Amino acid sequence: MTRRACPVHDSRQTARGAWQALAAAVLALCLLLLAPAARAQSQDSAMLVADRVFVTQPGRLVAEGSVEAFFGDWRLRATRIAYDPDGDRITADGPLLLQRGDGEVIMLADIAEIDRDLRAGLIRSARVVLGQQVQVTAGEVVRSEGRFTEMRSAVASTCEICARSNTPLWEIRARRVIHDEEARQIYFQGAQFRMMGLPLAYLPHLRVPDPSLDRATGFLRPSFTFDTALGYGVKLPYFIALGEDRDLTVTPFISSGQTRTVELRYRQAFATGTLELGGALSRDTLLRDRFRYYGYAQGQFALAGGYTLGMNLIAAGDDAYLADYDYRSDRRLTSDLTIARVSRDDRRRVQALHFHSLRRDDDNSLLPSQVIRADWERRFGMPGLGGRGLLQFEAQAHRRPAETDREGRDLARLSALGDWRNDMVLPGGVVLAGGARLAVDHVRVRNDSDFAGPITRVTPAVMAELRWPLVRHQPGGASHVIEPVAQVIWSRDGGPDVPNDSARMPELDEGNLFSHDRFPSGEQRERGLRANLGASWTRHDPAGWSTTLSMGRILRQRDLGQFSAASALGGARSDWLAALRYDSAGGLSITNRAIFGSDLRLARNDLQLDWSWARGMVSTSVLHVRANPDEDRLNDASEWRLDAEVNVDEHWTARVDWRYDLAESRAARAGVGFEYRNECLSVDVSVSRNFGQGGSVLRATNVGLSVELLGFGGSSAGPVARHCAQ
Repeated sequence: MTRRACPVHDSRQTARGAWQALAAAVLALCLLLLAPAARAQSQDSAMLVADRVFVTQPGRLVAEGSVEAFFGDWRLRATRIAYDPDGDRITADGPLLLQRGDGEVIMLADIAEIDRDLRAGLIRSARVVLGQQVQVTAGEVVRSEGRFTEMRSAVASTCEICARSNTPLWEIRARRVIHDEEARQIYFQGAQFRMMGLPLAYLPHLRVPDPSLDRATGFLRPSFTFDTALGYGVKLPYFIALGEDRDLTVTPFISSGQTRTVELRYRQAFATGTLELGGALSRDTLLRDRFRYYGYAQGQFALAGGYTLGMNLIAAGDDAYLADYDYRSDRRLTSDLTIARVSRDDRRRVQALHFHSLRRDDDNSLLPSQVIRADWERRFGMPGLGGRGLLQFEAQAHRRPAETDREGRDLARLSALGDWRNDMVLPGGVVLAGGARLAVDHVRVRNDSDFAGPITRVTPAVMAELRWPLVRHQPGGASHVIEPVAQVIWSRDGGPDVPNDSARMPELDEGNLFSHDRFPSGEQRERGLRANLGASWTRHDPAGWSTTLSMGRILRQRDLGQFSAASALGGARSDWLAALRYDSAGGLSITNRAIFGSDLRLARNDLQLDWSWARGMVSTSVLHVRANPDEDRLNDASEWRLDAEVNVDEHWTARVDWRYDLAESRAARAGVGFEYRNECLSVDVSVSRNFGQGGSVLRATNVGLSVELLGFGGSSAGPVARHCAQ
């Protein structure tokens, strides 16, 4: 028997998926038998391949025996397809198998009947796959109005079903399941939710978005918590799609008699940027007879002329609210509104900031919490002199809420800075650099009787620097670089005193060892004759790893008292700085920075280890800092932090975070979490404990549980399916 191939063309584009492939196959048969010579080729073609094609009566067309129909990327297999012109109906006998071009099965059925305009039909004993994720098995599938697919006595799941057991991990059994193609929604009537075959819940009506819909109004996955301060609780977020560019999420949080909370989040996308507003409002037993709240606003917008507008605002009704509800762990809230433009040689910025400390011992009325500043910086070449020039202009003002003398001091400053530097290579590879700098600052002080009038300060400086990089290449391909550096800077010794509000804790590190200034702002300028001395050694290995060791210190002609005697920068001779860095080709990075005096007594040590690989990441640090009353640190401080996330296998992920006070020999915070994720289910369990350090933070233990059924709406299925037992 000879199989017959029948290519045809279909110009109708209104059908979808399986229905389009089924009707196109029969349409191919009709066109071939009725007018085969009159059809021209087009891009939208259908093809029917069968063992036999014949006419049983006038107008009734039949294809039998290993029937295969092709339409675009679709493929339909059947044992028999017939077209009845009297009822204008198409009948296909199974077993029916509908596949995509990649071989994925979209539908299995025993028999199908459908009218030729694709608006109505019936499929019996069918298994339908929606959006490559949701499998629906039904005794009967009815197509109506060109958009509704009704599945009766249906079972829906996104889980892998194994041959040895036809019970999925979870399933929804329903009397009727209706898929609305236009609205892209799936409706369940008389639904029963089962886990491993056990019924857990009954829902008379249930609506979920189909897998093709990323945004739809409805409930999101719930989360369950237990907190020793707030009790048992559940969060049930409700997502409201206000449009293609806007949405609102309302999340009620109800706990066992301890709190009533509602969380809000509003998002909107604009042609030039994005905006997000959010917050929470609570009434609880921790602070009775008052509402507790916090709010935030975040946004980023592109403005004309290459400028950007950035916004990050946050405020809380009381200092403990964010920590009590585990919204944020910050010890200081920072809000800013910034307009900026950055290019290769030019930077402009206008910024307003507000700071609020959450520490119990801090008095926010005495802190410079309100700041506004504007700055402009430009780099350029220096014709004639050579090298590079820099111009900086800055205006800054800060205010304390208090109005008392000295404690309520406010300050405004205008600064201008010009800088020039030129590098040249001498014989033997020695690099000689010279430079000059001039800074002019005008300061006005309010609410401080020690600074009654305006202050103008002029600080000139000149610099000479000598570097001698020495390179050695080993036969195996490794290279060593040793570079000693000597830098001498002179700047004016004297000058009027200026209040120091924003540069009280300068640090010494490898980034500012060879700098004009160790002060982070223009309120203070480093003065006097000084030498910055140091050396570094670097090894690059052909295997991909490298290590760098650097050391240095600062020598001054005399101590001008600009730095605290207890700080690393204090005295005529600063402490020693030693820094070590190791980077491997496998994602491991180790950094250690140590500050110690001439007596080798350790003043500060900061060890940081980061390791990332294909299955996870680990980040840990150990910090030790010596007491310094000038920095409001009356005792030595030591802390160990650890954050890690590891994919144990293709389904399990483990997380841990840890913060331990080594000086007090007690934990500050600890947390552990596990996530299980497969093709149809995501379960996240976490336990955390806050041990009450940090001022207003309560001692509390929190247990969290969230469950998500994957495959509906924008929740994509897990990357790895479970393996069926052999």
